[in-house]
Amino acid sequence: MTTVGKVLVVLHLVLSVIFMAFAGAVFTAQKNWRKEAVTKTTALKAANEKLASQLAEFDRERTDTSKKLAEIEDLNTKLKGEKAALTGQVLTLEADNAKLTLANDTLTQQAQLQTVETVERTLESDKAREKNAVAFLSRDELNKKLHEAMDKQFSSETQLQQLLERHDRVLNDLKAFRLYNGSKGMLTDPKMMVAQASPPPPLEGRVMDYRKEKKQNTELVEISLGSDDGLTVGHMMTVYNAKGTYLGQIRLTTVEADKAVGIVTLKPKNTVITKDDYVTTKL
Repeated sequence: MTTVGKVLVVLHLVLSVIFMAFAGAVFTAQKNWRKEAVTKTTALKAANEKLASQLAEFDRERTDTSKKLAEIEDLNTKLKGEKAALTGQVLTLEADNAKLTLANDTLTQQAQLQTVETVERTLESDKAREKNAVAFLSRDELNKKLHEAMDKQFSSETQLQQLLERHDRVLNDLKAFRLYNGSKGMLTDPKMMVAQASPPPPLEGRVMDYRKEKKQNTELVEISLGSDDGLTVGHMMTVYNAKGTYLGQIRLTTVEADKAVGIVTLKPKNTVITKDDYVTTKL
């Protein structure tokens, strides 16, 4: 074997070793990437489920709080009406008591001045005293009812304040949870979460229009599918051409009955989406 042949053999062996090392590195990187993608997908799914549960709990608590607030407000209004009525009755009885007291005093003076009518005036005075005693008793009962109504009103106002504070705490907790999810790069829009929690049905459609917004540097795709086909805002769809070439992915931002518009979230370089391309949810 010549020297050139030996050199070529050695060069061939070196290139083979380099190629094997490069293939091993590519395989390791692909394996690590897949493992990280599975981990992040699992964490995102758990966070979405937790947020959906907290949103449902918040809606239930908000509904219960609204009902209790309405009941308490109705009770408070009723108690205020009863309080006003009782106050009016107390004032009326006090006025009657003053009149009866004045009449009693007048009768007493007349009885002292007129000896002839002493017996009759005494009887009238006794009747006035009895009526006066009944008036005092009625006033005490009305005062008692008035105090009870005021106690009920105070209790209702206290309960109302507690419910309002609880409502504010729930709203603050929800705001903090959304801020936390946003800081971790996770979804915060309930519609988007529902869309990911309930994947779209298997569908295929066509691209009706494609345009690029220069101001926002976004690409918009109008498709021939809509809410009548089971699509909602947040659903993801894959775009490909008649040859089956992958053109990218879109996320629906506007959904009508028979059409929808999505924003391009992923697109390979040097690919162009055109009218009459295909979209699908099966991939």
